[in-house]
Amino acid sequence: MKTRHKFTLSGHMLLCVVSAGVLCSASAMAGSVSSYYADFDHSGWRTESSIFECRLIQQIPGLGDAVFYHQAGETLTFYLQTPDSPMQEGRALLSSQPPLWRQDLQVRDIGYVDVQRSQRPVSLDAAYSRMVMAELDRGMVPTLMRRAWYNEEESVHVGLSPVNFTDAYREYHACTVQLLPVNFSQIERSTVFWRSNQRELDAAMQQQLDNIITYVKADPRVHGFEINGFTDGSGNARDNLELSRLRAFLVHNYLVSRGIDENMLNTRYFGSPPDFRIIRDERTAADRDRNRRVTIRLLRD
Repeated sequence: MKTRHKFTLSGHMLLCVVSAGVLCSASAMAGSVSSYYADFDHSGWRTESSIFECRLIQQIPGLGDAVFYHQAGETLTFYLQTPDSPMQEGRALLSSQPPLWRQDLQVRDIGYVDVQRSQRPVSLDAAYSRMVMAELDRGMVPTLMRRAWYNEEESVHVGLSPVNFTDAYREYHACTVQLLPVNFSQIERSTVFWRSNQRELDAAMQQQLDNIITYVKADPRVHGFEINGFTDGSGNARDNLELSRLRAFLVHNYLVSRGIDENMLNTRYFGSPPDFRIIRDERTAADRDRNRRVTIRLLRD
């Protein structure tokens, strides 16, 4: 629940007890504090799990949700989700506070993080997210402190409760282990590049295709592939057309050999017409490297 605490600051940091059973520190901001913590009797974490994404969520009454989010193929993030953030734009102090029942522990400042005026006012990268998780796991209360946008004399404290975190974290961790290696946005448009005169799929290419295959088999919304083969502009046009056909169908046949329905595949080849090149006027070997490719586009409902 949301609670307000009025106090005057001296040169030392003061502590205030809030209804969530945690200790909140006051930074060098005069005036009142508007505190948002999960209620002690009802605080908890829940997990939302799939092979595509994992979430670990705590509801913060009066504010919204605190969310750890891990999407397949990406790194861990943390964000606050709220319809109306009370925090002013700028930099918030992120600190680790001891709960009321662990007064032997010390307050530790983690760092300053950006605050936006949006429905996701705070988003943390993987490093900060892991630090916040670690503090929760050891029973601490990660807390954000920032001035209120509506009153320069009021500060806002948002704290995460460690109550019931450990069991929920185990479920969340089990979810992350099962995540797919990639997500749809990473493979929706893929490009397989080829060395000069290369006529076989190497191990790296096969791994790239295996990731696509794993995703497609898990997502029934994917209903088609568009596969297009291209070469660079060196050599003659007839040989280039044949080489682009060979490479496109190496990809095509590999997908079929790994269980993709051939009826899903629309495979074409174009050789090296300038209008289809990534680098139209090839001047260097690097330019030609960019143009030797097979592109794959996934079609999804």
